Amino acid sequence: MNTDERRLILDRGFERAIETVLSAFLSEGFSVKPLDAGDLHHRERPSTCSGHTDGSLRFALLEATLPELSFAALPGDVPALLGCRLTLFELTGSCTLLTADNPLRKYPLLASSVPRIADRVSRALRTVIGTGVLTAA
Repeated sequence: MNTDERRLILDRGFERAIETVLSAFLSEGFSVKPLDAGDLHHRERPSTCSGHTDGSLRFALLEATLPELSFAALPGDVPALLGCRLTLFELTGSCTLLTADNPLRKYPLLASSVPRIADRVSRALRTVIGTGVLTAA
């Protein structure tokens, strides 16, 4: 599975999609931290991840990194080089769009020296796909 950039439409609501993605990446040994979240219609209003009835469309931006490949000397606000950026967008009809972007695609030599990142991202995404996907690209 090519993990440079994957787009999946999950056949599940936003909260369940987040739980599924977190579970899949945590089971592969990733540390996942939130980077941003909110409502696409009202960007200034933070989203609560409880049921929505006001027509809002929520999003969440997460970063999945492997602890054994982290650099302790970097400040916490520096984006991880050896990680995977995950974005979830709530869609109408109880579906959620998941994008997984591997930043190593910009550095092929580095990517070839740490192939286990791509392998583990692939396994996590296969787990997500196994839970019900309407379409994958």
